[in-house]
Parts: sequence; structure tokens; C-alpha cells
Amino acid sequence: MKRPDLAAYYIEELAKKENKAATWIKAGNRYYYAIQFIQDKTAIPVLYQSATRCFGKGLELEPNNTDAKIMIASCFVEGSEDPMEGIKRLKEIEKTDSNNVKLQLTFAFFSVKSGQLDKAISRFNKVIQIDSNYIEAYLHLADAYEQKNEIDKTIKMLEKYSAKTTDVTARMEINKYIQQLTTKQK
Repeated sequence: MKRPDLAAYYIEELAKKENKAATWIKAGNRYYYAIQFIQDKTAIPVLYQSATRCFGKGLELEPNNTDAKIMIASCFVEGSEDPMEGIKRLKEIEKTDSNNVKLQLTFAFFSVKSGQLDKAISRFNKVIQIDSNYIEAYLHLADAYEQKNEIDKTIKMLEKYSAKTTDVTARMEINKYIQQLTTKQK
């Protein structure tokens, strides 16, 4: 039926029966990721509330689950009247776990959304510093540099991605795009 929100509902029902942190968190993730596929925009606040509820239940059972803390903070940033509450929560996590890739990516994506490209670039670079094999960060960096019209840096990041990827099709597409950027630059 192409209704990820319904799938999330059934995972939450399972979580109610099992009452395990992992199932509650899975339900929260399902609600959170369903938002991007929902046609009816009036349903979005309800999905954020549902995700927050499920992450909260998961954290009651597993209070030190950093991923769930990051996700509940993301719900506050994106789906509440008080986005700074979410940022505050993320900053608290950063005090004890600044090398968490998911945390750094979350900050980077929020920076891109708010047009703070320099902050996003800094965060994506931190991701690469933490885990140089997280190659998607090179693509995100390339995109940020391209938005800033820094084509040389865009090309450099795409070349790094191309050198690291094992996906032959992706490498061909990236190399084709590098060629287009190089031609456009001349």
C-alpha cells in the first residue's frame, strides 16, 4: 500500500506487546523515516509525536542508548515548536560522545537545512576524521561545496568518493559528473 506510517503503527503495536527497547526504537525509527514519504502534510506532526513517544519508551528501558537520544532530539528539531530543545539535547550528547558519527551527521544535515554550509562542511569533515570509510560524507561535502560554488573542492571530494567506492556504476556516474564540472569550469 506504500504506507510506511502503517508499518510504523504495527511495529509500535508489537513494541507494546514485547516492551523491549529495541522494538520501541525500531517503531520510532519507522515513524521518523515515514515522514519523508507522507503525501498528507497534515499527518507530519502526528508522526513526529509518535516517533518521539516510541523513542521515549525505548529510552525508559535503555536510558544510555545514544542513537535513540539522537533521534528524539531530531524529532524536537524538526517536528516541534521548540527546535532549540533538540539542539540542546544534541549538544549534551556531544559533551560525552563527540566522535559519534550519527551525531556529527545529524548536526551536519541540520546545518545544511538551515543554510549554514560552513558548519555543515566542518561536521562532514569531522565524520571523515572519525571514520574515513564513511564514504557518503564525501558526497555530502561535494554537495555543500557545490552549493557554495567552490567547484575545485567539489571535484576533489567527488574524486575521493570515486577512489573509495566499490560500486562500479556509482564510480562511472561520479566520474562523468566530474567531467561535466571540469568542462563547465573552463
